[in-house]
Amino acid sequence: MKVRAVYEKGDRVRFLGHLDVSRCIQLALRRAKWPVEMSQGFSPRPKLSVYAPLPVGVAGLREHFDAVLGGRPDIGTLARAFAVSLPEGFVLHELYPMGDEETPFEESIRASSYFVDMKGVKRETVKHALEAFLEAPQVLFDVRRPKRTKRVDLKPFVLGVGEPEEADNGRVVLDMVISHDKGRTVRPQWIISSLGEFGLDFDPREAIIDRRKIIFG
Repeated sequence: MKVRAVYEKGDRVRFLGHLDVSRCIQLALRRAKWPVEMSQGFSPRPKLSVYAPLPVGVAGLREHFDAVLGGRPDIGTLARAFAVSLPEGFVLHELYPMGDEETPFEESIRASSYFVDMKGVKRETVKHALEAFLEAPQVLFDVRRPKRTKRVDLKPFVLGVGEPEEADNGRVVLDMVISHDKGRTVRPQWIISSLGEFGLDFDPREAIIDRRKIIFG
């Protein structure tokens, strides 16, 4: 039996990386006594898939994972046990069984919808930088890895950006939709950083970013 959970990675745990999130989920599954099946081989692992990794510092309001279970346990019992076993900062929203012929998650994901909150910037400056970004034929960004640097064109990944709005305490907020292409995507921080080319002087590490939902196609 395969089940899918929809959960929240909240503000308290936004700085956990993907591996740490996966460990928290595995620990909660053990506490909840879910009958998770194990893989075969010399190093058996739980049949658990935690999808669409979030960048460190980004919260997720509707994240997903799948687990393969032995037998056909009651969904309600599983959900209640798991919900109380999660560490503080995580919340279970939904749990439901998956059909055998469901499209694999990574093949069905189309985009991620983000909410971006920036403090200490002016709405007009953000607006003009975004307009210039969207009008540019391409926006190249250097992704630095430990062993190499890869140049990525951010422009094709940006499916939409909402109108920047002023909020309390000198903040500017906006929505951003970023595409996924066969597992490839870009981080919202990269897009914010690239706006420096268009007149926005802002450190992307200072932005508060939440992924509101994953969009399926």
